[in-house]
Amino acid sequence: MLVVVVVVLVLAARPAPTKGVSDQRAFALATQLKCLQCVGESVGASQAPLAVKFRQEIDRQLRQGRTDDEILNYFAQRYGRQVLETPPSTGVGALVWVVPVVAAAGAVLVLAATFRRWRREQQGVAPSEEDEALVARALADRRDGDGAAS
Repeated sequence: MLVVVVVVLVLAARPAPTKGVSDQRAFALATQLKCLQCVGESVGASQAPLAVKFRQEIDRQLRQGRTDDEILNYFAQRYGRQVLETPPSTGVGALVWVVPVVAAAGAVLVLAATFRRWRREQQGVAPSEEDEALVARALADRRDGDGAAS
């Protein structure tokens, strides 16, 4: 079973072709475009009329020898950048990539500082005489209870 899972993962991890005309390349491009008639579906998954037209246009441009970037830019210029599933990595769109990383790093730093401060505060705290007496009584009661049960 493990071998089957590994084989499937290896096959699925192969990058989609970026040259030539193939169904796999066309589908990879179609999944990078949002269906403008559907909510939350890519052009690759949708059967809406506009998605079918998008896929036909992708096939036509693949046969013309266009690159993936040229095809995606064609759709972005014609329908706006919101048609792309992946936000742009420049300008304001870069915030989508940067903000989560900065937030996670900030959270890790805050947690580290909090734990360091907590540990420092705990090092200087010694148990009071009442605490020690309470523990001694509990241990004595436990020993007396163990001896009675035997």
